Amino acid sequence: MVLNDLKRLMDENRITPYRFWKDTGLHKATAYKLYEDPSYIPGKEVMEKIARAYGWEPKSYITYIPDDQIRLAQRLPVAT
Repeated sequence: MVLNDLKRLMDENRITPYRFWKDTGLHKATAYKLYEDPSYIPGKEVMEKIARAYGWEPKSYITYIPDDQIRLAQRLPVAT
């Protein structure tokens, strides 16, 4: 499964979704969706806007998780 990890990167750099939207010039819905939905993978134009605004290359926020790791994580009990 391929995921975007922009929420982590934005949180680490104290960038709010609003600031991300303004800095990148993306459509508001796109900026917020990238923050809220890790399964939403940006296209080339969006990646270019992110790179121009922050210097972040796609490899810093696009992650691949093998299916067997996902299945394993789904089987683990949730700690309480």
